[in-house]
Amino acid sequence: MKTIFKTIGIGTLMAAFMAIGGLTAFAQDACADLDAINALDAKIRADYPKLETKPQAIDEGKQYLEKYGSCPVTADFSGWLKGQIPKWEAAVHGQVLATDQKKLHERFDTAIKNKTYDDAFAATTEFIGKYPDDPTNTNQMVALGMIGPIETASKNPKFNANSEKFAKMAINALKAGNGKPQPNGHYGVFQFDCASKDDCISVLTFGLGYMNYYGNNNKQAALPYYYQVTQMPGTYKTSPSVYATIGDYYFETVTKLDAEVKAAIADQKPDDTEEVRLKKIADIKAKVALENGYTERAMDAYSRAYTYAKADPSSKTLADNLYKKLSALYGVRFQKTEGVDAWISSAVARPFPDPTSTVAPIQDDTTTTSGTGSGVGAANGSGVGAANGTGIGAAKGTGPGAANGTGVGNASAPKTTTAKQPIKPRQ
Repeated sequence: MKTIFKTIGIGTLMAAFMAIGGLTAFAQDACADLDAINALDAKIRADYPKLETKPQAIDEGKQYLEKYGSCPVTADFSGWLKGQIPKWEAAVHGQVLATDQKKLHERFDTAIKNKTYDDAFAATTEFIGKYPDDPTNTNQMVALGMIGPIETASKNPKFNANSEKFAKMAINALKAGNGKPQPNGHYGVFQFDCASKDDCISVLTFGLGYMNYYGNNNKQAALPYYYQVTQMPGTYKTSPSVYATIGDYYFETVTKLDAEVKAAIADQKPDDTEEVRLKKIADIKAKVALENGYTERAMDAYSRAYTYAKADPSSKTLADNLYKKLSALYGVRFQKTEGVDAWISSAVARPFPDPTSTVAPIQDDTTTTSGTGSGVGAANGSGVGAANGTGIGAAKGTGPGAANGTGVGNASAPKTTTAKQPIKPRQ
């Protein structure tokens, strides 16, 4: 057994020595093959300057270093290759990225031009996922954030969810100072652009409000955005439509409360117990006070809408309609026609109330207000009654009210009541 082991050990050792000798001979033969070295050298030099053949030069350079990198005769070229190959790889990688980015940009541009907006959203989503720090992202975000409001105005709220997402992303990027504007200083692309950072933030914030108010029918969600644009620089700070929309929001509640007041007044019965009678009177007063608060909030918003519309000659019709609505509300609220202009001036001089804040009730001194004319018109657009019984329809209504009014007015009602009398309708 010992003899066998010794024989095997000697054989293995001999094989190892032969292998080493073969490798040495191979290495020496490779370094001596100057024709092969020069041929690969020439191929590398021909391929690396051109971007389209640079990938081949990278592979060839790695082969060269593996075969001839340790040869004394290739020392200079091998050293140069070791420094160049990483640079070539970076250039090739950059070209691959540039080609992919160009492809996605062209896909986005085509979708915008053809109004195939689903594909525009998809292209940008893929682009931002791959290249989150690319400075052109903001311009695409701005454009996509503007699509939703424009389509909503055409009764197509399909894109609102995606537009809201990108509008918020664009606003955050702009506020952080990220993004690169177009050469003309605008942000966005094609028809979806705005003139400056502040203008873009204003436009996109308004768009968030518009999509929620008119597209998603979520008016509560819209109010913070509408209020924000009144507090920041940009296009919509002085837009009549912002304030008119907030006024319409208040007016809907005025109409609702007025109907409740009318029903509560009608519910007073001659045979009510004293406790019931007093409870009904207190409830009516509370509703009237809250209605007063909402009425003045509506008037405040309409006053600002009217003031900005009046300053623009192209908005004369809007200004005239707003003034009629203001005059009608003023007549209902204060039971007089004089003083509406002074009230408007004083309202716009005050800070604009945040529409998300609680509306405080306003309790008048008298227990009732009543007289000739009509009250707040119904929601179907019959109008807000003025002191003389006329009025103007709500934003979606049918226009001026009838001459005899359609609200809660009572021509024969006394102007005040005593504590023992039921509350009568006001005009």
